[in-house]
Amino acid sequence: DIMLTERHPYELCDIIGTMEKILDDSNQTAVALRAHYIPKYELSAVKILPFSSSRKYSAVTFVGAGTYALGAPEFIISDLPESIKMQIDQYTFTGNRVLMLAHSSASISSKDQLPLTMKPLALIVLTDNIRSEAIDTIKWFKENDVQVKVISGDNPLAVSVIAQKVGVAGAEK
Repeated sequence: DIMLTERHPYELCDIIGTMEKILDDSNQTAVALRAHYIPKYELSAVKILPFSSSRKYSAVTFVGAGTYALGAPEFIISDLPESIKMQIDQYTFTGNRVLMLAHSSASISSKDQLPLTMKPLALIVLTDNIRSEAIDTIKWFKENDVQVKVISGDNPLAVSVIAQKVGVAGAEK
């Protein structure tokens, strides 16, 4: 994780660990986050926005702590500062997935929308493990004239880099 601010009253393990415990998602990202961010102090939730593939983030408003959102950076804050975009791109160009944790002292709205005052707090860099058999599987498909297409909701650049690593034809596109 990469902190984007010098000071914050709560530790990342407490924020993300509590969020993931409350949200109780079963996807691979949530499982990895729960294993890594084990809270020492659990915050108390007031309002929850579970992860959705259309929203691309989850969010929780905590008692006395405001709202935290975790997910695809460009979906949480549409006008990110250039310096943060550059950091995200640096990790994405190497095939990593980047999540952003953002914060606002305001609450999730009654219409289930994030506060307009969300500020970047940290970047969480995830590396997907490529299965040992993936390269051989892609090679077998090529040898048998099967065209491989990759469908993913992740950042297209990161997906492209991973697809290139395993030998998917046209992955750079």
